[in-house]
Amino acid sequence: MRTMIDLHCDTFYEMHEYPQKGDLAKNTLSVDIGKMQKGNVGASCFALFVHWDKNKDSWTEVCKLHDLFVDQLALNKENIVQVRTATDFRQNDRLGAILTCEEGQIIEGDLSRLAILADWGVRLFTLTWNFENDLGYPHSVDAATNDLGLKPLGIEAIGEMERQNILVDVSHLNDGGFWDVVRHAKKPFLASHSNSRYCTPVSRNLSDEMLKALADKGGIAGLNLYPAFLSSDAEHASRISDMVRHVEHIYKVSGLETLALGTDFDGIDGDLEIPDISQMGKLWDALKLAHFTESELDRMWQINALRLLGE
Repeated sequence: MRTMIDLHCDTFYEMHEYPQKGDLAKNTLSVDIGKMQKGNVGASCFALFVHWDKNKDSWTEVCKLHDLFVDQLALNKENIVQVRTATDFRQNDRLGAILTCEEGQIIEGDLSRLAILADWGVRLFTLTWNFENDLGYPHSVDAATNDLGLKPLGIEAIGEMERQNILVDVSHLNDGGFWDVVRHAKKPFLASHSNSRYCTPVSRNLSDEMLKALADKGGIAGLNLYPAFLSSDAEHASRISDMVRHVEHIYKVSGLETLALGTDFDGIDGDLEIPDISQMGKLWDALKLAHFTESELDRMWQINALRLLGE
């Protein structure tokens, strides 16, 4: 099995909010160094996620999370190192930690802060989480809200992010915002942790038209293991069979080049057939049984993500 790249986990948020759960070396969460080693993980994208509300200083919070990231990598430098590019990944003989940000409001409307994030090595940046912010609007079951486009600052942010070599991440973004990214992005973008809306009709997933547009722009979609995004069943279980169903459909609609992994570990709960990152080999085996070749799975596990990270 090819070493995998996971495009999204919320492990540092959980460690920051609940330090009793452990640290990066060993914790009671779904991602730690031991589990990454056991699961043949090449690199995980660790999100600096701030649960923003109007009474919180988001920039201060994201700086605290970054401090935790730096401290944990220093404490565990024999086993894990920050990687920023595909070249870094290939030349590294340790686990890789890729820094990302989730919730565009962390910059508090100041696009100059994107340069600071770039200096930190941030490579992915979601324009929204689940609330309206200075850049745009989140996915919504309300059709009127879901159709709203990006705000002017959000459109400006796309250009600045591309200038800073930060990938635009449309997971959590509403449909109108997605199509604005399609119109304004000059480089490939991604949905780091979003599934197929055809398979599970929720606003966090991508429609077939969106998947095709993503592919046309050279982008990728990371498979999310959250139960509600995999199935509409009342039992709320995250089953490998549903993961395979989504992968097969995305492959059919937008092709091999769009397939990737974005587990959302430590940001999801429920009955998880794959409860942590050490057990991702179960999905590899299931996809092989579904007649995916090892060469095709190599694309999903690593190669497509490395293409977007760039050399």
